[in-house]
Amino acid sequence: MSSPSYLMYLLVFKNPSSEQVEIIRDTFSNFDWSMGFAVEEVVVNDLFQNNLLLQFVSSKVFIGRDSDSDELTLFPTNIEAVLTGKGQFYGELRNSSSDIENLDSYFCYLGEASENRDSSNEVIYKVEYGKYSSLNKIDISLEKLISN
Repeated sequence: MSSPSYLMYLLVFKNPSSEQVEIIRDTFSNFDWSMGFAVEEVVVNDLFQNNLLLQFVSSKVFIGRDSDSDELTLFPTNIEAVLTGKGQFYGELRNSSSDIENLDSYFCYLGEASENRDSSNEVIYKVEYGKYSSLNKIDISLEKLISN
């Protein structure tokens, strides 16, 4: 039996207030169990250059290779069930009445947790908040995202 594959993800929230940081962290902890993010380990949960960074290792596949094109793509079932569906992670943040939906927010796939960093495997999505939030792929490096 092979060991499970672990993937690295990063949530980025630009310039949150201290109240928003607390709400985001609390909401994240409410989604860290197996049916949510399936968090194996939280790697980073800190403010860095006015960004809240939540980096975690998970066995859940939100983004993977499309078998037809070998391109990295969203797995709609998991994305909708945990992140963007009504009442899911981004919906809960939007409903928190703390204007989190006005923050620039990002969901990032960083690749296999066991690999050395390979920026060519990284994919960054900007969050568009709404009743059913959405993720839109953007072309930016992680370093540029965090430094802006």
